[in-house]
Amino acid sequence: MRVVIFLFLSMFLSFSYGKPVVYTTVKPIADIISQITGEKVYYIIPPNTSPHTYEIKFSSLKGVYDADLFVYIGSGEPPIEGLLQSIPEEKRIKLLDLKELNVIEDEDHHHKHPAIWLNPDNAVVIAKYITKKLEQIDPENKENYEKRFKKFVEKITELKNYGLKKIGSLKNKKFISYHYAWPYFTQAFGLEYVGVVEMGHGREPTPKHLINLINTIKKYKIKSIFASKQFYNRKYISLIKNNTNVNVVFLDPFGIDKGYLDMMKFNIDRVYEGLH
Repeated sequence: MRVVIFLFLSMFLSFSYGKPVVYTTVKPIADIISQITGEKVYYIIPPNTSPHTYEIKFSSLKGVYDADLFVYIGSGEPPIEGLLQSIPEEKRIKLLDLKELNVIEDEDHHHKHPAIWLNPDNAVVIAKYITKKLEQIDPENKENYEKRFKKFVEKITELKNYGLKKIGSLKNKKFISYHYAWPYFTQAFGLEYVGVVEMGHGREPTPKHLINLINTIKKYKIKSIFASKQFYNRKYISLIKNNTNVNVVFLDPFGIDKGYLDMMKFNIDRVYEGLH
């Protein structure tokens, strides 16, 4: 009997004092947080699909309910209101509520752009906040979290300096993308957004809009339009290409096959190549 009780207590204690389990909505946020946890962080939206239209699978929700933290952006995600109601307030983190975060809004301030991770400074803000939350949940590993955070900041600083130097050397920094997914990236690295193909999520470009875009490309001698697999319609790109000499360069805002730091460097290099 004593052996059984001992085994039960051992299992209970190992479960209770295990490393915190963290779930997020999108992979880039999971990648950032894993830099602090040193462990796998789970996400519920695949990186090769549009988060605007993806239907979250029921099978992925059990992990969210059992997690120590659920981290979500608060914009651009599938409807998760019902999910949030089932998670205690102290276990959920809405990133767009973080005060230090650099948040870009549209002109009428009705919409906050969700791809906050594409500004490296925001990645540091997210990592800093998560570090504090993890230290509250798991105080025994406080020193490890702080060491990893410090190391992450060093990597981000190196990455940002690399991007500023490389993109800063470009003569033409005017930026056009298929979908308006890159305002944080362009802001962080001194690029100038001058146009998008898609007029808004799910809004196809009108003939007038396409004509204006073609004229913009010609006027500023823009070499490339930047697109991503998650947001792309070949029909409109072909029409633009037939009327200009523009190239199409694919970027990756979600890190389909790369961690956060490698994904950011990949995008920096691709933008440089596309505009050089």
